[in-house]
Amino acid sequence: MMLNISDGKTKMSYTVKNLAKLSGISIRTLRFYDTIGLLKPAYYGDNNYRYYEEEQILMLQQILFYRELGFSLNDIQRTISSDDFNKIDALISHKQVLAQSLDRTKKLIKTIDQTIAHLRGKITMRDEELFVGFAHKFAFDSFVTAFAPGNEQMLDKYFAADLVMFNHAMSKQLGLSDLKARLPDLQNMFKDLKSEIKDVIADEDRIAFRVEQNALFSKHIPDGIQVRLDVMNLYKLDSGKVKEWQIWVNITEI
Repeated sequence: MMLNISDGKTKMSYTVKNLAKLSGISIRTLRFYDTIGLLKPAYYGDNNYRYYEEEQILMLQQILFYRELGFSLNDIQRTISSDDFNKIDALISHKQVLAQSLDRTKKLIKTIDQTIAHLRGKITMRDEELFVGFAHKFAFDSFVTAFAPGNEQMLDKYFAADLVMFNHAMSKQLGLSDLKARLPDLQNMFKDLKSEIKDVIADEDRIAFRVEQNALFSKHIPDGIQVRLDVMNLYKLDSGKVKEWQIWVNITEI
């Protein structure tokens, strides 16, 4: 670790060894990130050592957040190198996803506790209640997480390439390529989305669920208006992916 004075400002610089100790990432991994262009040092010293400053440290934090959320290195590199990437927006998105992930984890813990009580004969669970946490997680990850800005590559994880989606509110049928093409417009139209998955019902190859969303709607009004979306969904699954999707959307101003 060393101090670097530039333009009258003092900057803290870390060698790859110091940064590895600070972040918990191995030296080998940091060197690999440099090699593939994911995280380049601020500069190389006369001794050919790598030196990292605040900008690189903050970017490493972003990389670790994305890794924690299951992104591949290629997806991370594509996301953070895009022209419209914003660290603050990304952090806000990370916080929302992690908070919602905590809520899903609590639901799974509740399912575990109820199943234990069921096995001990203290309560009687319906068959569908055994899978509430898992179906809830799939519904949330596919409907909310995969459609969040920067997560577009996750759509292929949850939806089949030959997906057939029918939007009953618009009387329109769409495919996966249509959804991907429309996604940027939808993300610009609905800002600050806050979503809650409710009323999840699942069987072997179907998941029905409702989503309550609050958002800032800005399609026709530049400053936007607060709206509530009530979205009913019916998934039909094939090999673990959504093959058919029926959706009903109701939007009201609040």
